[in-house]
Amino acid sequence: MPSWSIHLKIGKELVKELGLDKDKFLFGSLLPDTDYDWKVNRNLAHYYGKLKFPRCPSEDMVDIDGFINDYKDYLYDDLIKGYYAHLLADHYYNEYIYYNKWVQRDGKLVGVKTVKGDIIDVEDHYKLAARPKHRDLELYGKRLFLKEKIVFPEDEMKIIKYIDLLKDNFINKDNVIKRIKYLHSDYIDYFLKIREGEKGSKYKLFTEDELDNLLNGCIEYILEKLKELE
Repeated sequence: MPSWSIHLKIGKELVKELGLDKDKFLFGSLLPDTDYDWKVNRNLAHYYGKLKFPRCPSEDMVDIDGFINDYKDYLYDDLIKGYYAHLLADHYYNEYIYYNKWVQRDGKLVGVKTVKGDIIDVEDHYKLAARPKHRDLELYGKRLFLKEKIVFPEDEMKIIKYIDLLKDNFINKDNVIKRIKYLHSDYIDYFLKIREGEKGSKYKLFTEDELDNLLNGCIEYILEKLKELE
C-alpha cells in the first residue's frame, strides 16, 4: 500500500528508535513487494485473501494473525520484524483509506472522496479508486525522498544468512543480490525522485498535513507492536 519510500522512511525511524539491524530490518520491510521471479506473488506475501475489512467488505484485510502464526518462532529476528512492520504499515494505511476515503453502499465500493470534498463515482475499482490512491502515496514518497536521506539496506551477505527463516524459502541468494543492486542503481534515483511534470502536482485524496499525520501515526502504531515482542 505505501510506496517504497514510505516503507523505508518508517523503517529508518524504527531502526533508530529500537536499535535494530539496519540491513536486515529495511530489507524485510520491502519483502512483501515481491519481484516477478520470487516464489510467491504479492497477495500471498502480503497475507491477503482470507479476511475482509469488517466495515469495508469489498476490500481484503492483511491476515496479521496468520503471519504471526507462521513466524512466531522467528519474530526475534530483525529480518522478520521488518516483514512484520511492512504488513502492519499496509494494514494501518488500508484501514485509514478504506474508512475515510472509500464510499461504500451495500458492501460495495461506489465512490472515492477527494481532498476537495467531491465524490468520484467508481465503476472500475482498480482504474478509478486504486489509481489516485497509489498516485498520491507515490508522490508523497518521492517528496519524502527529496526532503531527507532515505536509507537503503546495503550488506546483502548479512541478509542472505537469514533468508532460510522465510516460509517456503520464497527468495534465494540471487534474489537478495539483485534487489540490493537495484536499490543502489542509478534507476532508483529516477524511480523515486520527482520528475519535471510532477513538481507542481497536487494530491487528489489527501492534504499534505493528512499524509504527515498518517505517516507519524503509522510509525507510532508499529513501534508499539514491535515493543510487544520484547
